[in-house]
Amino acid sequence: MPFCKQFWRSGASAALVVAAGTALAAGSPPAPRAAAQTHAAGASKARQPDAEERLVQIIALVQRQQLDQALKAAASLTADVPHFQAAQLVYADLLRFRSGQPGALTPATLAQRAMLLPVKHALVPQADAPAVANPVASAQGVQTLEQLQGLQDEIRRRMHGAQSLPGAGQVPSEFLSLSPTVRQVIAIDASQSRLYLLRHDNGRLQLVDSFYVSVGKLGVGKLEEGDQRTPEGIYFIGRQIAGPRLPEFYGKGALTLNYPNDWDKAMGRSGSGIWLHGAPPDQFARLPQASDGCVVLANPDLIALMRTVDKQTPVLIREQLQWVAQSDTQHRQNTESFTAVVQQWHQAWLQDDPQQALQLATPQWTASPEGQAWQTRMAALFKGRSVELQEVSTYGWKDDKGEIRVANLKLKSREQAQPLSLRQYWRKVGKDWRLFSEDLQSQS
Repeated sequence: MPFCKQFWRSGASAALVVAAGTALAAGSPPAPRAAAQTHAAGASKARQPDAEERLVQIIALVQRQQLDQALKAAASLTADVPHFQAAQLVYADLLRFRSGQPGALTPATLAQRAMLLPVKHALVPQADAPAVANPVASAQGVQTLEQLQGLQDEIRRRMHGAQSLPGAGQVPSEFLSLSPTVRQVIAIDASQSRLYLLRHDNGRLQLVDSFYVSVGKLGVGKLEEGDQRTPEGIYFIGRQIAGPRLPEFYGKGALTLNYPNDWDKAMGRSGSGIWLHGAPPDQFARLPQASDGCVVLANPDLIALMRTVDKQTPVLIREQLQWVAQSDTQHRQNTESFTAVVQQWHQAWLQDDPQQALQLATPQWTASPEGQAWQTRMAALFKGRSVELQEVSTYGWKDDKGEIRVANLKLKSREQAQPLSLRQYWRKVGKDWRLFSEDLQSQS
C-alpha cells in the first residue's frame, strides 16, 4: 500500500496535524517573510524560505495528504538544519508512521510516550527506499519526557504563529504615538512565543516580520533576581554585543534591554542582564520556556534583528498582546489625552512657572534628590529661553500595580549645541497623570 494511503488510514496524520495546532488550510496567509517575492537587489529569484517556514510547509503537506512529499521535505530540512529539534521530531514521526509505529506526536499516555526515549537520529531515507521496519529516528538529543513535551509545545506555537498574524492596520495597544525618528518597534507575545517586528512609516505601523522566541522557565512577570521569569513592560534596546565577545551559550550576539525600568524600580522589582540573544551552537532554538529570564531567538533571527534595529528601539513584552486598529477611537483618545499632558508640562516650563510644573509631578518625586536635580536642570534650561519640544513618542502600560505612560522627548533651544533627550515616566493618580521619574538619555 502506498505510504500516503497507509498513513491516512491509520489516522496518524490527523494526530500529527492536531498535535501541531489547527491544521494549515490550503491558501492560508503566509508569514510576512514568505510574502517577500524578490531579493532587495532586485533579483527575480524568490527568497528561500527559512527553517520555520519549511516546517510549516511540511505540516501543510501532511494536512493535504501529500505524505511522500512531506517526508522528503522533512528529510531535507533536518539534513540542512540538524539541530532543529522540532523538525527532527516531525521527521521522526513521519518515519515511525511509515512503519506502522506510534510517534511522539500521536495522542498517547505519558507512559507510552516515555517508551520513545531515549532516541537517536535516523539516516535520511532515499526517495525510493522501502518502508523502514523498525525506525529509531526521533528528535535528536531528546532524552527526557519534559523535553519531548516542550518540543510538542514548540511545534504548536510555531504553527499558531504562522497562522495567527495580526490583521492589517492593527498594532499593540501600548504603542500610542511615535516620533518619525522611531523606525521600528518590537512586540513580544509570551503566550504565543512570538516576537513581532513592525516598521514605522508616515505615522503608521506595519508588520514586517515575526520570529519564534523562548522566554523564562517560569514564564513572565519578573519580580526579583534569579526568579527565572522574563519581565513584562516597555523597554528599550541599549547596546549590541557581538557573538565573539560572549560565551557560546548566548549564540551569535545580544541586544540589551533597560530592565529594570523606572516603573520596575518603583515597584521594587530587581534583577539585571535581560537581553534578546541567540541560541547555543548545539540548538537551533530553545523550548518555549527555557531561559533564565532573557528572550532567546534562533541565531539567524537574532542576526536579522541586529542588522536592522536601532539603539533605543522600543520593546514591548506582554504575556498576551492586545492588538487594536490604529484608527480605534479609544486608542486615539488615549493618545491625544496624554499628548495634551506633555504639552501642558512643556508650557508650564516655557511660562517660567515652576509651581505649575511641580503640580504635574508626584510629591515623592519632587522631594527626592533626583526630583530636586530635575527641578534645577529644567529651571536652568528654560530660564529666559524659547525651548522647543521635539520628537515626542509615547507608550502606555497597565498592570496590577497601576497604569503608566512612558514619554521619550527632546528639548532644544538656540543656545544648545545638542538637544536634551529625556525619558519620562508618568503614573495615573486618580484621574490625573503625575510625573514620577525622568531619565537623561545619552546622545550616543
